[in-house]
Amino acid sequence: MPSSGQRPLLLRLPNWLGDLVQALPVVESAAAEASSRGVLFLGPSSLAPLLTPRFPSITYLHWSRARRFASLGEIRRLKPGAALLLTDSLSSALLAALAGIPERIGYDAELRGGLLTRRVKRSFPARSAPRAEEYAVLARAAGLRVDGAVPRIAALPWEREAAESLLRRVGIEGEPYAVLAPGASYGPAKRWDPARFAEVAAYLDARHSLASVLVGTREDVGPAQAVEWIAGECVVNLVGATDLKALVGVLASAEIVISNDSGAMHLAAALGTPTVGLFGSTSPVWTSATAPWVRSLYAAYPCSPCFRRSCPIGYGCLKALEPVPAIRAAAELLERSAAPVHERD
Repeated sequence: MPSSGQRPLLLRLPNWLGDLVQALPVVESAAAEASSRGVLFLGPSSLAPLLTPRFPSITYLHWSRARRFASLGEIRRLKPGAALLLTDSLSSALLAALAGIPERIGYDAELRGGLLTRRVKRSFPARSAPRAEEYAVLARAAGLRVDGAVPRIAALPWEREAAESLLRRVGIEGEPYAVLAPGASYGPAKRWDPARFAEVAAYLDARHSLASVLVGTREDVGPAQAVEWIAGECVVNLVGATDLKALVGVLASAEIVISNDSGAMHLAAALGTPTVGLFGSTSPVWTSATAPWVRSLYAAYPCSPCFRRSCPIGYGCLKALEPVPAIRAAAELLERSAAPVHERD
């Protein structure tokens, strides 16, 4: 265990919500050492509401793409002794070097190897193993102990209260509901057809008496409106209305979540909510959530995973995902969650 006189560890957090959720075991491992060596978080302001209530004693330094080096002076003042970079970007390594952090640990990517003092070699090709395990390998290189790579998180009381208040305003009070997340900030190559989301919503309404709550950011308004227009009264549109605090609560209390490969999918899975994840251009090996209450659907189209944000040849990987497998996966998970605990797989 590091001595109390050691300088703090700066943990450069991922930029995306889904990636942060996958990095939670590393975040928790770093936080466990806060009393002995000090820990600083550096990440997007949008993700702070997820971490600051859970780790109130840890300083959260805010980062943005528009002002990538704005935190330089604050980092220098706090004098971290090491930086663990969970991002692969050149700019994150450059910031750590300019801040004078003596030990800089990360994967050798984006031609930044010369800026790292400890270049971690991948034991497997990039994007060929679970992202959570990639993060765990980095953490172990920094001397952190990561016991498990399955992210878990619990909703806090005020997150549930925020969700209940929001749901009450749209007529859902004490009633079971499903969640659909039809958007994906990454790009259209991750977005399943709104008509297919609508078909799943119709099934959940007809067979399980579940209204479907649509969630997402303001960027997801278009796909959500399309789902709402096709599905009609069996959906409730909260896209753009849920901040991160309310989103956690909404996902935690849902009976099931159907989502593209997005932050909502990873957050729902980490909360223990039955989750069906839909994969297009991305890889269910690299970014899927691994748990008995999660099902990942992937068509294994010949050109996927390509990791493109948009598709120049017609989104065949997404079109190959029919609604029936999603409906079957949802039915299986709902049946599983209704079974006594000792009967669940």
